Amino acid sequence: MVNHRLNGLNLKSLSSLSLDLAENAARLDPNKLAVIDYSWGSREVYTYLDIEKASSNIASVLEELGVGRGDRVSVLSYNSMEYLSIYMATIKKGAILAPLSWRASTKELTFMIDDIEPKVIFYHKDFENLLRRSLEISLHKPVQIDIEELRGLHRIELRKTYRKEILSEEDISMLLYTGGTTGGLKAAMIPYRQVLWNAINTVISWGLTSNDIAPIFFPFFHTGGWHVITIPLYMVRGTLVIVKKFEPDEAVEIIDRERCTVVIAVPTMFHMMARSPIFKEASFGSVRFFKSGGGMSPLSLVKTYWDKGARYFQGYGLTEAGPNLLYTPENTMRDKPMSVGKPGLFVQLRVVKEDGSEARPGEIGELQVRGPIVFSGYWRRPLETMEAITPDGWVRTGDLFMVDEDGYFYFVERKKFMIKTGGENVYPSEVEEAIRGHPGVEEVAVFGVPDPKWVEAVAAVIKPKMGYQISPEDIKAYLRDKIASYKIPKYIWIVEEVPKTAVGKVDYSYLKKKYSGMIGNA
Repeated sequence: MVNHRLNGLNLKSLSSLSLDLAENAARLDPNKLAVIDYSWGSREVYTYLDIEKASSNIASVLEELGVGRGDRVSVLSYNSMEYLSIYMATIKKGAILAPLSWRASTKELTFMIDDIEPKVIFYHKDFENLLRRSLEISLHKPVQIDIEELRGLHRIELRKTYRKEILSEEDISMLLYTGGTTGGLKAAMIPYRQVLWNAINTVISWGLTSNDIAPIFFPFFHTGGWHVITIPLYMVRGTLVIVKKFEPDEAVEIIDRERCTVVIAVPTMFHMMARSPIFKEASFGSVRFFKSGGGMSPLSLVKTYWDKGARYFQGYGLTEAGPNLLYTPENTMRDKPMSVGKPGLFVQLRVVKEDGSEARPGEIGELQVRGPIVFSGYWRRPLETMEAITPDGWVRTGDLFMVDEDGYFYFVERKKFMIKTGGENVYPSEVEEAIRGHPGVEEVAVFGVPDPKWVEAVAAVIKPKMGYQISPEDIKAYLRDKIASYKIPKYIWIVEEVPKTAVGKVDYSYLKKKYSGMIGNA
């Protein structure tokens, strides 16, 4: 593990700091509005003292269940105040939050449960059947609790019948599943060091204050749900607006109704909001800026928000580093609309060419990240960790970048053609492997094509086995219980041959170029 230093400061000296976010905020500003929660069908409000009471009482529940330091606590649920309070409770107990994606297939969820072995899973009733099917297969049998049973705990006096753990910044705060920089489903270990320094970087770079109000459109099983705005804004005691899940009309209404000041979403979400029938009438007069992450916004989308008089800029980050790595100063947002900005505080970035040398301005190479805002490795995967982190602490992002003469960074392409659709990472090799399981498939190649709604869509070309008749509908039906729905190709072409390069490798560049112009003929 890398011992990070910053301006001569050994970051291990921070271990004496209190990491109890709920207790700290409640002590400083108990009656400040912390959360506006729409997730249960009505508008509910909670103060910072309410969150402290709820999380402390949940910590008592965890104590009764035998949850201790380092144990995993999973949640399979929509975003809610209760979900937020579970995380705050794990901090008190020294446990590790391990969110589970409700977009996962039964097979994927079973893999995650067996991988992280949570001691308890809090679940929303909408996903009870998904959880039941997974646990029927899983070798691990955790305690299961309906998250709705936690409602109202903020109205109960503090129980504090639990042993509070003393944590350091190198202790693991969360396990977040990601395709990772090396591909394949794995859990990134997010230490408190990364959580805190990313938050500090965000607060300073974005100028966040207790007056800021932000909607949370990213799900809590995604790094964007926690580290883009939730934890940074909680640390400065701003106000979080939680919704059950993203709905474009509701999102537009809430931004204006709650006078939101900072709005972060993936390009797909911004695209859907712009197509909402109420977008034209929305004022967005309270919004300081809109920030896009999880993929590049096309210039046409950026200009749509500019036309509303809004500040809109691109973002870039990943689960393993940041995720708030760069920031575009206000005075250059319109001059460099396709740039993701300059490195933020406490962030080292470099662009490395294939020969290992550092790229000069205008040259393309892989982006690498170093500093206190990087992860600690992949859970129980030392080899993948070694692939992702260099011996001197640089995280290989697997993404291709270019830097201009003014020091602004530009995202170019995803290395090895990783597909980013609707803010989610999709690795072609994983989808190809699933498709190859079909008895009628001889060869398959999966790649990304441009999509106006999702930024990129998953596409595939398939060569059938001799004597088999297969259709795109057959393949999609076959994949439904094997991989998450967003990974299933939107476009499928049945072909006689899968094109190869001169050395016999699948020619992904040719496929992407050819079929990007054939959308509508799949």
